[in-house]
Amino acid sequence: MPSPPLKTRPSLLQHVAAALLAALSAASVDADTYRWVDDEGIVNFAERAPRDIPPERVTRLQDHSAPSRTEASASSETSQPTLDSAANPPPLSDRQQTLLNDLQAAEQVRQSQIADIRAENCARAQRVLANLTARTRLRVRNADGTERAMGEDERQQKISAARQGIVANCNS
Repeated sequence: MPSPPLKTRPSLLQHVAAALLAALSAASVDADTYRWVDDEGIVNFAERAPRDIPPERVTRLQDHSAPSRTEASASSETSQPTLDSAANPPPLSDRQQTLLNDLQAAEQVRQSQIADIRAENCARAQRVLANLTARTRLRVRNADGTERAMGEDERQQKISAARQGIVANCNS
């Protein structure tokens, strides 16, 4: 019998990556940002400090590709951000680079684990399909230890499930 599909719940790694991405994207504006964790453990970012929770102030870096607010008001022309500014983000701090390297290493490990699980699921689904197609009369053991004959409808359902498991896990 094929194993159940992998869960797609966001991992801690994805949450950390999202927080890092939010922190890095904050570098494009020259305003202050405040970060705090609420009672439910959710990390929040805002331009105004919360009233009832002591925040950690995060100062954004100025994006040198676009003029600052004072430069923009002094200039008579409207400046458009260039594509080059997106291609050349500001350099990461040592801490950010370390976090990014750790995230990339953890993602490689996760992808390797997923590949191993898929290979195991593929082999399992192929064995199940081979067993179900080799014989038409099968006996199965119930949870209470008693045996019963597997009906043709149940056998066909299990064959279909095994084929779906092969498609999901063997063709990637």
